[in-house]
Amino acid sequence: MFSYRTLLKQAWNISWKHKYLWLFGLFASIAAASGSFEYQLLANSFQASALENSYYHINGILIVGKAIIAFFVGFISLFSYDILTIVNTLTVIIITLTLIISFVWLAISSQAALVISIKKVLAAKKKDAVINIRENLAKGHQNFWPVLGLNILIKFLIGLTLFIMGVPLLFLAVDGSAYLAVIYTLAFIIFTPAAIALSLIIKYAIAYKVLDNESFSDSLKKSINLFSKNWLISLEMGVMLFIISFLAGLILLILIAIFIFPYIMFAINYGLAWLIVLLLLISLTLILFVGSLLTTFQISVWTGLFLELKEGRGEAKLERAFKKKK
Repeated sequence: MFSYRTLLKQAWNISWKHKYLWLFGLFASIAAASGSFEYQLLANSFQASALENSYYHINGILIVGKAIIAFFVGFISLFSYDILTIVNTLTVIIITLTLIISFVWLAISSQAALVISIKKVLAAKKKDAVINIRENLAKGHQNFWPVLGLNILIKFLIGLTLFIMGVPLLFLAVDGSAYLAVIYTLAFIIFTPAAIALSLIIKYAIAYKVLDNESFSDSLKKSINLFSKNWLISLEMGVMLFIISFLAGLILLILIAIFIFPYIMFAINYGLAWLIVLLLLISLTLILFVGSLLTTFQISVWTGLFLELKEGRGEAKLERAFKKKK
């Protein structure tokens, strides 16, 4: 029988028992950042400063645009220097690009590999699943381009949505008209759920591509169809995972504030640089640990939910509540 509690418990057991999946989760969290646009959008929706968030998003797009232009201008002017400066600079650029490409490859391949690994664990049921990290990473690599395309697509669509939402702010800052404030409010109400829906659709599209080997277009079509039939279940699960992620982040923040921050202040006051670096490394390790575990858990939940919904199982809590009242 379909149950949110069962899915969450199942995902937690997978994440905790199969700790080697955290390696995939660590790199997948780069893409999921975790790709988890629905959590960011839900967080922004509950904040009183939503207007400022949209403004900062537009400002961020402008800053990135200026940085790209400045890079190309600097790159062109580089060739006016001596050959040694050109070679050294090009070497740094090539090394940096290589590292960026490597991280992108690991992030996307790990995201696909994690979905594949979780499906194998679920298929094994009571038996211990034999997970070959290298083999699953190789399968993740086979799906690199379509999964990368889906990640780029959702980032573009979410960015476009937030940009459209924020456009009235530009005019509002100049005019201050009440009509523009109403337009922004309506855009926020309309586009925020649309952006969250797009993020969830992409999750299902990745699952269709990786697990069922569907084409890029078919995975999108089927994911849209699956979401349209199960949108309420998907949104309910998204809210549950948002609450879990928020609480996990809050607990981590409290632990760091209680057990690490006071020692950092002590180290700063007494000029103990080595202790500051050590404590910052411990904090970073904790953040990466929690991030890896949360990403593994979230992808486990969405993969399990995808398999349930694809089989036609699942009913939203609100639907069940209305049926009981009738």
